[in-house]
Amino acid sequence: MVYLVGDAGDAVRDTPVIAHLKAEVQRRHRSSPVVVAFLGDNIYEHGLHPPSHEGHATEVKRLEAQIDVVRGTTARGVFVPGNHDWGYSGERGLAQVERQGAYLEAVAAAGVDVTLLPRAGCPGPELLEIGTSLLLMMIETDLWLRGDGRAEGEGCRHGSTDEALQAMRAALYENERTDGREVVVLAHHPLLSGGPHAGYFDWKDQLFPGTVLWKPLYIPVPFLYPIVRNLGVSSQDLKHGANRRMREELGAVFREFPDQPLIFAGGHEHTLEIYDADLFGVGRALVSGAGSRLSEVTYHYGARFAAGKALRELGYMRLEFFEDGRVLLSVITDGTGGCDRPGGSSACPGQPTVRYWLWLRG
Repeated sequence: MVYLVGDAGDAVRDTPVIAHLKAEVQRRHRSSPVVVAFLGDNIYEHGLHPPSHEGHATEVKRLEAQIDVVRGTTARGVFVPGNHDWGYSGERGLAQVERQGAYLEAVAAAGVDVTLLPRAGCPGPELLEIGTSLLLMMIETDLWLRGDGRAEGEGCRHGSTDEALQAMRAALYENERTDGREVVVLAHHPLLSGGPHAGYFDWKDQLFPGTVLWKPLYIPVPFLYPIVRNLGVSSQDLKHGANRRMREELGAVFREFPDQPLIFAGGHEHTLEIYDADLFGVGRALVSGAGSRLSEVTYHYGARFAAGKALRELGYMRLEFFEDGRVLLSVITDGTGGCDRPGGSSACPGQPTVRYWLWLRG
């Protein structure tokens, strides 16, 4: 069983969606292997600073809320780096991700099964075999978007994104030839989206773009922000050349293998979205980035499901792999009706609510 929760970097322990996820993991971890995949932006806004920094304690508190989901269980927590985990460019950004990785290593040494994958500054892929039927493949999409694609960390298995693509191809070929496991690719940046990173904005962003930087800044500059974003000026957006190339390169590899990967899962958008992804050679492209923030979303690219700010509920996705080969995808929200806010509120605990489900196999 795999849980997908992204962009949880504002959550604390009593944030309802985190509390619900922890309770479910505690119920299920003894009956089957469980992985909780945190899909990046694990610490807002700029990753994990050194202990001398004034924000360090708050940042640790946010990371610990996610670690706590698997603490005291046999479940494995996989943390994929996101752009906010880097926080900055160059060596300063790398240091933020390295610090998060080192913190997780220290927690793991104390007996909690958590790890940062891929390791800081490495493109991946990192492979994890789960049970007898699942292969997880983690990649660091930020390295496709940050420069020339060369690895920035120490001790990377692959020195560039080009080498990473070749390694992905080799792993998929070997899996097809031998084990035939279901393949799930985990990353931070999604293949498809109907949210702001794909150029879709709510009325406030269109009329008062200053509120994106500072919420009280209601100075009307109609449509300037969406126009600029749609020009593809940021590599974090799907219309930017580097982002488009990354997705095309990944799709070129995936299309070589008709039955795999089954899923490509990312976060980045603060939404919950499901797409058929034949365009990229993938069974389904998922966006699960509603771990602590919400943004607007529209049904786009033939989305099977899309939820965001309008629903007013944070959430995650669950993948269940059955012994007979069936695979069930569920979208679960916190059921608070919007009374909870990022940062947590025990006053409105809510009730986990399945908003959508889909058989991916069977």
